[in-house]
Amino acid sequence: MKRTLALLAVLFSLVSGLSSQTIVITFEATLNEALTPLDSIRVMNLTAGGDTMIYFPDNVLVLGTTGISEVSTPRPSMQALPNPFVGSTEVVLRSVGGAALITLHDVAGRELVARWANLDAGIQRIRVSCERPGVHLLTVVQGGVRSALSLTAAEGDGVAGISPVGGADQGAPKSDRSLFTWAPGDELRYIGYATEGDIVHSGAIDEVPDASSTRTFALFTGLACPESPFVTDIDGNVYPTVQIGGQCWMAANLKTTRYRDGTPIPNVTVGSAWTQLNSGAWCNYNNSPGNDAPYGKLYNWYAAANPNICPQGWHVPTNAEWTVLTNYLGGDSVAGGKMKAVSPLWDAPNAGATNESGFSGLPGGLRYSIDGLFSDLGSYGAWWSTSIAAEYAWSLSLWKFNAGAGRYNNFRRNGFCLRCVRD
Repeated sequence: MKRTLALLAVLFSLVSGLSSQTIVITFEATLNEALTPLDSIRVMNLTAGGDTMIYFPDNVLVLGTTGISEVSTPRPSMQALPNPFVGSTEVVLRSVGGAALITLHDVAGRELVARWANLDAGIQRIRVSCERPGVHLLTVVQGGVRSALSLTAAEGDGVAGISPVGGADQGAPKSDRSLFTWAPGDELRYIGYATEGDIVHSGAIDEVPDASSTRTFALFTGLACPESPFVTDIDGNVYPTVQIGGQCWMAANLKTTRYRDGTPIPNVTVGSAWTQLNSGAWCNYNNSPGNDAPYGKLYNWYAAANPNICPQGWHVPTNAEWTVLTNYLGGDSVAGGKMKAVSPLWDAPNAGATNESGFSGLPGGLRYSIDGLFSDLGSYGAWWSTSIAAEYAWSLSLWKFNAGAGRYNNFRRNGFCLRCVRD
């Protein structure tokens, strides 16, 4: 009997220790290998749903086990119609009744506008407008419970606004640290944001936290796609992603040697064989493996057009999708500069390059369809679309000489780089 009581006491002690577990995650970041302060950190619970934001100068996340009463607390649910949207959208909110703090942030965590409103219980509607295109986060805190909804503005309205339909605004914006539910075993995603000049940088880490630790973001230019900050191909190559307007793009060129169903893509090195192809193939520039890491592979259009070339949930863009991208960046005459990496891999002058989009385009050159020769490494980059025009196919090009982006018809046997965009 005494032994049984002793075992029960030990078990109770272990359970009590687990229920009171506290984990402290401290965040830091590097940009170009130098430590840099974070503007904000978005924390997403991939297991249970929900997220929260941490703002500068705070850089610490404290995780404590969540009691049953907190888990069962009614949570206001939201849906935007439409989403993505142009200028503004209407958010349908299932209110639990009472005062609500409604806040709109951009994806870097900057507060754009906030309002207090008294909302009756039941279905309520909120008109939300965004000043600029891009991904935004709408949060509602009501009754001590926080809900969040990701909004994507395809075009800006010129002003950020929140207009509850029914219920009155209650004063000026007010800061708030939201509740964040977590339980041991939950998988979390951290997305860190930092600005340098007018350029936003970000990085992402996924983990199941089980002990206090420090997590360091390796920041890259652009906004990581919140729902998919990185993607892995069938060969195990991992690519960062970047949110540009309403689109989510790979932020590096494709390197796979296989279609996602496991079928090998032939590596064709001999120029005379390349010129005769009517099926998918790849090569490295000058057939040099050393060009694979910085530039990715060159593929002919037949490989680009195969629906299994990209990881599951991703595809090679159409010419129309390239147009959406360049239009979002201000049109063909300036989009190229915003897409080109600021990198010594570009030959001078790399005119207009800012990479403010985070696309990080590099001059991977090309392989000609006529003779199988390679050309223009360092001065030119081209990416296939799946769209055809007669015996040709559409592509997008960037050059060292200007800030433009061009879309052209090219021979399908040309070797160009590939980028994938999320479905």
